[in-house]
Amino acid sequence: MTVTLQDVSMITALPIEGNPLCMSTNSEGWQQQMEALIGMSPQEPEVEDGGKKDRVPFGAPFTWIAANFAHCPEDADDEVIQRYARVYMWYVISRTIFADGTGKNAPWMWLKALTVFDNKFSWGSAALAYLYRQVINC
Repeated sequence: MTVTLQDVSMITALPIEGNPLCMSTNSEGWQQQMEALIGMSPQEPEVEDGGKKDRVPFGAPFTWIAANFAHCPEDADDEVIQRYARVYMWYVISRTIFADGTGKNAPWMWLKALTVFDNKFSWGSAALAYLYRQVINC
């Protein structure tokens, strides 16, 4: 038994027709792009005396997102409201539809995908492909 595209459509109500959700996976300059989209980005962890720096994911820890975007200011203008809404959607899809095994980070690529709403993407197809990839990597 396996999860099918029809299952994904029925369970999540995500669109399964439309353009494929494909984009460059090049992460060069991701922090600068994140700052342009949401106004800030997490700082790189510091390397301790002579220690090796752990692999840094291209994205933001969920704790960083919660600390910086938990509450939208009451006097926010439309641009700030859109920024907080984009971060909220990024947080939700990174925790649910596109969750990874670590449960600690929101990958940059999903924030980047939320910048092009005018395209009719097949989010359901992307969710199923991502699910299969996560199962294979277990």
